[in-house]
Amino acid sequence: MSLRRASTPSLLGLACFALLLYAVAENSLSPERDPRYDEKLEAVSLMQDAEVAILSAKRRLDLPVDAENDPERYGVIGPQFSLITTDRGTQAAKSLAAHPNFAAAVTRMLVEAGVGDGDLVAVGMTGSLPGLNIAVLAACRALGAEPVITTSLGSSMFGATDPELTWLDMESILIARGVLPYKSAAASLGGGGDVGRGLSPAGRQLLLDAIERNGVRLLQAPNLLEALRTRVDLYDSEARRRGKPIGLYVNVGGGLVSLGGAQNARLVPAGLTRRLAARNYPNRGVVNVLGERGVPILNLLEVERVAREEGVTNLAGGTDAPGEGPIFYTYRYNLWIVAGAALALLGANIFVLRLDIRQQLLGRPHPEGRNPR
Repeated sequence: MSLRRASTPSLLGLACFALLLYAVAENSLSPERDPRYDEKLEAVSLMQDAEVAILSAKRRLDLPVDAENDPERYGVIGPQFSLITTDRGTQAAKSLAAHPNFAAAVTRMLVEAGVGDGDLVAVGMTGSLPGLNIAVLAACRALGAEPVITTSLGSSMFGATDPELTWLDMESILIARGVLPYKSAAASLGGGGDVGRGLSPAGRQLLLDAIERNGVRLLQAPNLLEALRTRVDLYDSEARRRGKPIGLYVNVGGGLVSLGGAQNARLVPAGLTRRLAARNYPNRGVVNVLGERGVPILNLLEVERVAREEGVTNLAGGTDAPGEGPIFYTYRYNLWIVAGAALALLGANIFVLRLDIRQQLLGRPHPEGRNPR
């Protein structure tokens, strides 16, 4: 039996042709706008306008802008310590949460949860992550959703810790400047027991003053169970008044009544959860009550993790410019070009190999035709 194979020049030619076709296919890779590109870009623009408005107000109030802790000049990064600082927090997380592309990420998650124009979104905020608070409101505005907001006003380090510029003050600034029209329906002091436990009397008074000057209803309850009931009743009453169900619950930060405590924070997944898993939760928060009703939960607490999973941070660990990056574009190959290249390579293999082997076979005498010596 005679074994034949293609010649070296033929194989080299095929290899070069394959590389050429590979280059052609790779060159067909092009960015394609996300189907929700316009809404995402609008949300990012709103968040940028909001941060500019807050930065301007901060300067007008003669409050310091820390160039080291707020290098991007977002304006929503407060001092590490103040009389209304309730807990520990990291500067990196607060600064990342203020990146405008987070508004696009939240928009995507709201769309995934089925939220659209006119839908009711219940929101539980704290003063700890004002950047993410703005991102949620900007996303609601871009999609036409209607947020019902309750706020735990105290803040962890580097959040809305300026007593003269609490989160409620930021809301009022955004309303006055015509950037975002949303205002908290009610607010508690936050901190330990959701009543400012751990703060000084002066710190608690500063929070009370902020609630009063912004004309927001004060939420006070004798215990956490009653505080939970009060918040759920508020959301339910708004849903009845507007004649529509709650389509999504958004938790921003580690609010005790909203999330149910630090133990729950480890059990409730970060990001969007369509149906909250049945677990033996050590405490109950609004996420549990609404989750048991089948309401999707959006938990915005683990900032770095959510940023990584949603594309706010890129593969290099940095962030893209506002309005740019994988949140806005999907890179796709031109399937017609890729399929054509694959077929061309297959055809070249069949043609060249058969032709080359045939020439070799015809160019040599058949073994049976040789004269024996």
